[in-house]
Amino acid sequence: MKAFLYDIKPARWIVSKALGRVWPSVFWSPFGSLKYKDIPKPLIPSDDWVLLKTKLGGICGTDMAMLTQRTHPANIVRSLTSFPIVLGHENVAVIEEVGSAVSEWKPGDRVVCEPSLSCDPRGVDPMCSSCAAGQFSLCESFIGGGRLGKGTMIGLNNFTSGSWSPYFVAHKSQLYRVPETLSDEQAVLVDPLACSLHAVLRRQPADGEHVLVVGAGIIGLGVLMSIRAMGSRAHVTIIARNERQVGFLKGCGANEVVVAPRKLSRAGLFERVAEKLGAQRVAGQFGNQLMIGGADMVFDCVGTGESLANAMKFCKARGTVVAAGTSHIALVDTTALWFNELTVLGAYGRQFENADGARRHTYEMVFGLMTKGKLDAGQLQVQTFAPSEYRAAFDAVGKRGQSGVAKIAFKH
Repeated sequence: MKAFLYDIKPARWIVSKALGRVWPSVFWSPFGSLKYKDIPKPLIPSDDWVLLKTKLGGICGTDMAMLTQRTHPANIVRSLTSFPIVLGHENVAVIEEVGSAVSEWKPGDRVVCEPSLSCDPRGVDPMCSSCAAGQFSLCESFIGGGRLGKGTMIGLNNFTSGSWSPYFVAHKSQLYRVPETLSDEQAVLVDPLACSLHAVLRRQPADGEHVLVVGAGIIGLGVLMSIRAMGSRAHVTIIARNERQVGFLKGCGANEVVVAPRKLSRAGLFERVAEKLGAQRVAGQFGNQLMIGGADMVFDCVGTGESLANAMKFCKARGTVVAAGTSHIALVDTTALWFNELTVLGAYGRQFENADGARRHTYEMVFGLMTKGKLDAGQLQVQTFAPSEYRAAFDAVGKRGQSGVAKIAFKH
């Protein structure tokens, strides 16, 4: 089968990193670490696993950060990854083959696969405390426990393949049936929307609170829509890049939108945010900014050092910041964390959630909200490309802010 194989070689990494400043597409050129080539179809590693034929494989911001080398080589997630990898963890697939110990699934079933390679897929018994509590994304066996090697999830290891390829394998416990009423394009959104919903469930906004969402990509959109889907009547302000997004974001539940194009100065950004939050901007030396007052809660849905520092500064004293965007090694001004006695929560992946008196996986919650019309994934535009059109697909990822597309995916 033909698939995207990503491997890191120090010399190639250095060359493409240097050239990337002036030649952005170098990362998928012959000088980059990504190769589109023929590789063997993955084999089912155990009789309780299945072989999946990919329908759609979403392109995640985490994938692009790795591909374009924005992820530092010393990043912890990279240290838990076995290379070479076939990228892609967002997926919609059809079961092609089942192992002899799989009775609840059959070939032809349309599913999404929760990508975490936690204790159950690994055959670790007894499970770690996190997995026993249903918190699979916090598994203590990613380093290579049980019958599997090192890897946090499908698409970030050298043995399962990933959804950027025609086939990948998964454990039966990772599978969730796609409701018949949902299209493949809606279903491929379940993973990023589940990550967003999990971030909201880490600390649900109360009615009457002022919430600020930093970033209007798929995670920011998901946070905004999840706040409303869970019934919160909080006042929500979201920061977006361009004016064209304003009407759409208000239709998704935002009360107000701060338009902050890339060329806007830091002082200009803080001035616009302070105005919406009823706070006061204070200019520091060397262009530094701070704020007196701010939002009760801030969701950082970008994941850079600057966005996290800004999120903490946008938050009022003793407020809460939820770090929902994929984090990286970065220099972060933590003065506001200390000075304003903030609570900062991480939000990674999806797991079993305790909400509304029930315990369900985040995927199940998202599918339930979708089918009940409380979370309208139909508002989110998904654009698909054949894998052979990968150059156009990666180019489209960088233009989502202008095009209004929420998700780019490979269609197999």
